[in-house]
Amino acid sequence: MRLPCWISAALSLWAILAHAQSLDPLAADPRHYTREVENPWVRVIREKMAPHETMRMHQHPAPGAVIILLTDRHNRLIAPDGKIQELGGRAGDLMWSLPSTHRSENLSDAAFEGVQIEPRTPAGATAAAFVPGKLDAAAIDPEHYHVEFENEYVRVLRVTIGPHQKLRQHTHPNAGAVLVQLTDQNLRLTRADGTSSLSKYPSRVARWVEPGPAHQDENLADTPLRFIRVELKLASGAAK
Repeated sequence: MRLPCWISAALSLWAILAHAQSLDPLAADPRHYTREVENPWVRVIREKMAPHETMRMHQHPAPGAVIILLTDRHNRLIAPDGKIQELGGRAGDLMWSLPSTHRSENLSDAAFEGVQIEPRTPAGATAAAFVPGKLDAAAIDPEHYHVEFENEYVRVLRVTIGPHQKLRQHTHPNAGAVLVQLTDQNLRLTRADGTSSLSKYPSRVARWVEPGPAHQDENLADTPLRFIRVELKLASGAAK
């Protein structure tokens, strides 16, 4: 029996959506991909592969993602059409990756780990409100807050604070951000009103942070503090 046109169209759409969902990394390969952060403005997923391990075919969505390597990388990507691409990199490297579909293979004798920060574009969201202020950290202290990458979706800062170093008072844009620790963090944050709090996180943690007031950062450790700050432009002025 021939199905009505509208039923046939609905089934086709369902099949397309189901296929797309099945290629999402968390659905297609939950052994190697885990969710770290998810809200209306961003999704952060962690990727892990043992030495010489292979991932299933999966798809990374538009508009793309910031990839931060937590270990050295020597991977092979194989697209559905068989095209092969080899990718390298050192721990701490970051890059913008365009949408893609592929399966992956770790060519190294060591385990691989990285995080992917996927900006989202909610209806009506705009980056117009993303306006760094006069005390913006990247403007007044580029030695410690270096802008490594910027496009219409994100601004990415590499932050380095020496042992027991206290930085100048500064602000960040009124936007949500994802912080990825490259080293352990033992930091005192002192706000403009004189109140302070301690911030302790282990290396490799990825977390969401809300906009905050002007403050100073002080590294309480005997070793340098390093982390990546990914500012989500479309989350400007966003609530939790």
